Parts: sequence; C-alpha cells; structure tokens
Amino acid sequence: MKFKAIYDEAVNGKFILPTIFVLILSLTLGSHFVRGQQASSTPEIKIEKNENYRIGPGDVIDVIVVKNEMLSQVGIQVSNQGSIQLKMLDGDFPAACLTERELADQIREKYKKYLLQPYVNVAVREFNANPVTFIGAVQKPGSFQLQRPMRLLELLALVNGPSAAAGETLQIIRNPNIARCEQKTLVTPTESGDELLTVSLAKTLERDEKANPFIQPGDIIRMLEADLTQAYIIGSVKSAMPINLKEPVTLTQAIAMAGGTIPGSQLEKVKITRQVTGTLENTTIAVNLKEINERKASDILLQPNDVVEVPGPKKSFLKDLLKGLLQRAPIPLGF
Repeated sequence: MKFKAIYDEAVNGKFILPTIFVLILSLTLGSHFVRGQQASSTPEIKIEKNENYRIGPGDVIDVIVVKNEMLSQVGIQVSNQGSIQLKMLDGDFPAACLTERELADQIREKYKKYLLQPYVNVAVREFNANPVTFIGAVQKPGSFQLQRPMRLLELLALVNGPSAAAGETLQIIRNPNIARCEQKTLVTPTESGDELLTVSLAKTLERDEKANPFIQPGDIIRMLEADLTQAYIIGSVKSAMPINLKEPVTLTQAIAMAGGTIPGSQLEKVKITRQVTGTLENTTIAVNLKEINERKASDILLQPNDVVEVPGPKKSFLKDLLKGLLQRAPIPLGF
C-alpha cells in the first residue's frame, strides 16, 4: 500500500468510548506531551531514559544570549540537514538531535571567544520535526507533533481509543524518507520503500513489546475497521434498511428486521440480486416468500451485498382498496 494513498485519508479525517476505558488508559500510561496536551502519569510504562525533546529538522528555535541583543536570535528554523546559522559564527552550526540545554552549552562554548562568561538559553518556539497522524476507526483521529518518545498505546489514548467500528488490527505506515533522531544521531532519509507494520489491538492493549513500538516521525497509524458484511432490504417493507450479516441471517429473518411487508405486497415475486463470486456481474434469484412462510419451500440464507426487493401491491389491489374506502366514507349532509 502506498504511503501517499494512505496519507490522503488523514487529510480528510459511533460509539462513545466508555469513560472507564479512557480513565484506565490515562492511569496506566506514562506522562506524555504533545502540542497543548498532557496526561497523568505512572512509572509503569518504560521508555527511553532521556525523555527531553531533541531538536529536529523543521523546528523553529530561539537563541537568547543574556544581556547581548546583538548575538541573540529568535525564529531560527532548523534546516533539513539539521543545522542553523548563528551570528558571528562561520558555516552551519549543527543543532539536530540535541536537547535545548545541550545546544545552548555548545553555542556558549563558541561564543566564549567574544564574551567573557556568556550565558545562552535555547528554547523551541515551534515543534515541526516529529509529525504523526492517527486515522481510521478511532474516536478523535488527527495529527500530532510529538515532543518526546511515545509508544503506540499512548498515542491511542490521545485519540480517545477505538470507535465502535474498530476491528482487531492496527497498521503503522512508516515513511523512511523522513529524517529522524536516534539518540544524538540524525538518521538521514533513505531510498527504500514504505514499511508497513501490522499489530494486534489486543496485544497493544496488553503492552506487548512488539505490538507497542515507539512511534517515529512521519508515522501514520490506522485503526482498521471491522469486516462488516451487509445485505439490503428494499421495496414494499415497513423499513428499508441494511442488514448486518455478522451472524447468519435468512430471508425471512431479514424481512422481520425490516418490520415486515406492507399489506398487498407481491410475496410470490420477491427478488434477490446477488453478485457472482469473482466477477462484477449480478444474478437474480426469484423467491416465493409466500411458500416459504407456508413452509412449502426452504428459507434462503442471505449473502454479503445481497439486495432483497419486495414488490409493492398490484394496481388492482390498490384500486380495490380505494373503492372499499370510498364505499365506507360517510356521505356529507348539506345545510
């Protein structure tokens, strides 16, 4: 599956998740930070020792040299190669994969040639280096900028967990063409194809190590929907509707789910339109529902995508019905 095709789904992003599910996830996850969001923490979940944010390509930072406005700079964007340009220093200055404190210390050492005791402060103004997106059958799909290492289960908590349509599988689409930090080393993009990781939702919730990996910049996580198979009831029934075929459903059961047939319906001329397996062609099955109801014929088990059509009353029936209504209508008296 191509990365862009799946990414397009993210641009287009009902079961209400029980409060207890969110509470359990929140209580069992470690503290996490994304732009404008926080969660409670416990020491149960183990992540990398250094949880401080490491500056990456695309981030915008401020470099403040205390009591020296000439050397101070704000709004410096980190290049795709992970470097920045600083006043009074020749060439590119490496910034990627350093924490704010580490970068400040290195800049201070360089500025010692100009200042006796420089004090430098570095702060990230905009976090742009670690975009991740969660799509599919979750409560609140969306995009995030990670500000520290985060596992899949934590990100699942951020989107309020799976929705009612969720199946049993999570996919991680990993784009190797995005630079990322591995500790203090900037891993540059490769020419290899996209990587697709498939994990079990149940295993993720159990914190299985393989099913709960650390999320990488550019990852798109998709919660797959359950395989819903349906048939459709239309025509002369009280409520035309799709019929869920998760469990086996017969024709008479489906019609009962639709509220039954309307009086006068042509039960002997029911049609089932069914797709021929392996093709785009359809075949029509004629069914005498009257005989099935009288147990003179066997009921029919519906298949996915069947369309059941119950013909409406004949014109003669409607004519007789109207005639009967008119005969029963009271004759208005004149004054």
